[in-house]
Amino acid sequence: IVKQEAPKEVRDRSRLWFHEDVLELLPDDKENKKIEGIKLVQCEEHDWTDNAFEKMKKLRILILRNTNLSCRTIPLPEQLRLLDWKGYPSNSIPSNLKKIVALSLRHSPLMLEKPFQNFEHLTYMNFSHCESITHFPNVSEAQCLRKLILNGCINLVRFDESVGFLPNLTYLRASKCTKLRKFLSRICLPSLEHLSFNWCRILGLFPDIVGKMDKPLKICLKATAIQELPDSFVDLVGLRYLDLTSCEKLGYLPSSLFMLPNFVTLKVGGCPQLGRSFARFRGSLPTTAESRPSLETLHFSHASLRDEDLHVIMQSFPNLEVLDVSSNNFVSIPACIHESSYLTSLDLSYCLNLQEIPKLPSSVRKVDVRHCNSLSASTTSMLWSQVCEEIYKLQVVMPTSNTQIPEWWDHCTRWKHNPSYLNLKARGKFPAVALAFVFGEMNYQSVGLHLSIDYGDVNSAYQPSHNFRVAENHVLLCDLRLWFSDEEWKRLDAHVEHGNKWKTVKVRCVPDIIPVHWGVYVYKEETSMEDIQFQERELTYQSCPDRSWKKRLSSAEKLAIASFSESLQTVVKNLKRLMAPREEEQCFCLMQHDRDKDKDEDEDEEEEGESDIEA
Repeated sequence: IVKQEAPKEVRDRSRLWFHEDVLELLPDDKENKKIEGIKLVQCEEHDWTDNAFEKMKKLRILILRNTNLSCRTIPLPEQLRLLDWKGYPSNSIPSNLKKIVALSLRHSPLMLEKPFQNFEHLTYMNFSHCESITHFPNVSEAQCLRKLILNGCINLVRFDESVGFLPNLTYLRASKCTKLRKFLSRICLPSLEHLSFNWCRILGLFPDIVGKMDKPLKICLKATAIQELPDSFVDLVGLRYLDLTSCEKLGYLPSSLFMLPNFVTLKVGGCPQLGRSFARFRGSLPTTAESRPSLETLHFSHASLRDEDLHVIMQSFPNLEVLDVSSNNFVSIPACIHESSYLTSLDLSYCLNLQEIPKLPSSVRKVDVRHCNSLSASTTSMLWSQVCEEIYKLQVVMPTSNTQIPEWWDHCTRWKHNPSYLNLKARGKFPAVALAFVFGEMNYQSVGLHLSIDYGDVNSAYQPSHNFRVAENHVLLCDLRLWFSDEEWKRLDAHVEHGNKWKTVKVRCVPDIIPVHWGVYVYKEETSMEDIQFQERELTYQSCPDRSWKKRLSSAEKLAIASFSESLQTVVKNLKRLMAPREEEQCFCLMQHDRDKDKDEDEDEEEEGESDIEA
């Protein structure tokens, strides 16, 4: 469309997005009143004139990324509305940009020594990884500012107090500012919806709140030096989400926090001092159903929780839906968990002392007990049984503990063949079944399960593939009904019903991990055994089409092969015993893997701004 404006003359087009067109235009030192937008990515040294952009009198949008410029001062046109320049070469922002709306100058030598004057239209600023910024200046004249991002400004030590009184600020993120000890003494940000200082490791104080802040609010203070929250925290009426993960100095949370009307998510994993003081507010929380805390998600891992602490949690927060108390010291789960009728997800992984789990409420959909190697036989049996009860739709990951798939399951077999999928046939309706996958030796990783009917992948049509964190010598139990909504299940039924013929159903592991065993349990109230068949596959020898070689071996040769095989197995077993770390060390490594993965997810947000500013 733009090329139709001027098929031959680049300088007469309104927008230039193709880098060869941009490079053709920039050496031109003539005034241009046509160009309104330019985007240029990946450009080394060039023969631009310093005032190449200044001569574009109508330029409103300028996006430059990974450009290598030797000059330090670049005059820009006054009409500019959006400046997105990763690696902007100057240490200051031109003062003539009075109409600018969005500034994104990441990875720049900016110093921000002057206040933001005459920027009354500015709504967006992103100065992430500008390592020369030590002080964020006065923005009292940028009253329209809505979004401010300062991630990775490693020398930032101070914010001007005016930042705390911006009436339209909705988003402030300054993660990994490693020299920042204090944000502000007071804030009154009535529009704020997101505040993040993750990984500001010496940030020790949270500001006092002035006035009510009732917008839906998410606060992230992961891995900071916060010790306590101010009493005025109760004025954050709109607070919904608070992440204090790995705040190792945090020793106290006010009970009033849990009575905020919209507060539903708290993450305090890795706060060991908090675990010891958690019972303080138990008596101060209301006991009537109408006034109980509304908390729905609680992450409280790595906190040295004991049995009595877990009992306090269950009693205090009856509305919990997601509970993560992994890597703690308790031995048993309290029987009162059965009263948690909203609970859907329970993470108990790496609780090395855990022995007993009572019967879970029917609302539970996911249980993770990876590396809980002290589980009693009765608990393991209970989990196998509960997966198979009609009223439950349950997924469990737990250690195998040398147990096999129970005999009362409808089908189980060793998995000795490639490719890595299980086969069954169904007719009439899609089968309501539970699946069991017993994994032997494998690298610690996420395993995806893909479902297909008659070789057609149904995951892409209904849902993406389903991923599970599993580990060596663990079993994954999963009710297939969990994978799909009621509407999607009806579509699966219709697919199988068509023609009333036998349809082949396959479940494949991705990557191609071959479990030691797999099993199927059929929910008889929903699926008749007459409408499902289990297929046994023969192990094929593709590289040895002539199988008669076995018969040609003499007895001595067979004995020698058997002896060699046994010796080889002994050698492998001894090597594994020598190389394997102690159980506690191994679990620590795997826990660290989980935490690093969560950290990577946070780091994925570091370069945010490129997508939203273009949108």
